[in-house]
Amino acid sequence: MNSKERVLKAVNGEKPDRIPIDLGSTNCTTIARRAYRGLKEEFSVESEDELMMDNFQIVEVNEKILDKLGIDTRSVHGNSPSDVVKERIDDDTYINQFGIKYKQASSGLYYDMVEFPLQDRDIEYLEDYEWPDPYDPDGLPEDLEEKAKSFHEEGEYAIVGDMVESGIFEPCWYLRGLDSFLMDLVNNKEFAHKLLEGMLDYQTKRYEYYLEEVGEYLDIVFVGDDLATSDKTIMSADTYREMVKPYQERYFQSIKNMTDASLLYHSDGNIYDFVDDLIEVGVDILNPIEPGALDEEKLKQNYGERLCFWGGIDTKDVLPNGSPQDVEEEVRNRIDKLGPEGYVVTSVHDIQADTPAENVIKMFETAKSIRI
Repeated sequence: MNSKERVLKAVNGEKPDRIPIDLGSTNCTTIARRAYRGLKEEFSVESEDELMMDNFQIVEVNEKILDKLGIDTRSVHGNSPSDVVKERIDDDTYINQFGIKYKQASSGLYYDMVEFPLQDRDIEYLEDYEWPDPYDPDGLPEDLEEKAKSFHEEGEYAIVGDMVESGIFEPCWYLRGLDSFLMDLVNNKEFAHKLLEGMLDYQTKRYEYYLEEVGEYLDIVFVGDDLATSDKTIMSADTYREMVKPYQERYFQSIKNMTDASLLYHSDGNIYDFVDDLIEVGVDILNPIEPGALDEEKLKQNYGERLCFWGGIDTKDVLPNGSPQDVEEEVRNRIDKLGPEGYVVTSVHDIQADTPAENVIKMFETAKSIRI
């Protein structure tokens, strides 16, 4: 069984020869630059660091690293740097394609949002807001179609299509500010609907542009849109179903009309109360299955026949601070709860900057060693 067959077995809820593994297929399952450099040193791989997202300082993983780790996926990443950083103010500050200002933290690891272009604005201002060009000719890498076609013809790996900042709800609050947009969903619905409609139009056209290039070659397509904190959903179920779900449904269905790929959906936190809704609007694969936020056994029991689970390996404590033995125990525990069918092993969100290379390697070696 090759990597592609292995991943597709998991996506379809069938039992593969071993648990598939992923690193770097999406902007939520890759690795921070500092940790990546440790991994390159461990494997004696020399290459330039190609950033996938400037604000989180996460990278596109080199093919040599993926090969050495035996990763079962390959990414067709649809963003060029110009699509994310529109104006560089100084070494620590930039403005992105939406007009949001980011500033690097004193630690030098990440950037935080410091200005929201629609904060304190009214609906008349929103009428005149200039959305980014979803068909920006500089927005896609030049070799995108060639890369996707090559992976497809090779037939060895599961091909994952990824775009950064691809959600509907989350980018809206990036523009408005979280507190303001949550209030809009309840008390300023006309504004919220107009902003959500604008975001839906932009994201749909953006994915249309991308999928026209590579949609026929993809096995999986990614959308990230956080709807929860570690203990509960950000909004009530009633608010989600009235205000957000209809836009997600239209968005996901439009994506599925453009490609036969399965939909991989990312939301951090305790998303349990929305899982039925997400399945209803077209989600096939759920990520990241955050430890402590979700009851994995309950999730598997109730949704294991309808969803593939992707993630689960703790990035807050075990990977950065645990011993290799702790990592092995973590991986075996997650496979026991979420596998053996319908599960892909990778970290919960991106592998963080302070994670030692030996723990990254141990995570994947353990998963590969377990025959099921």
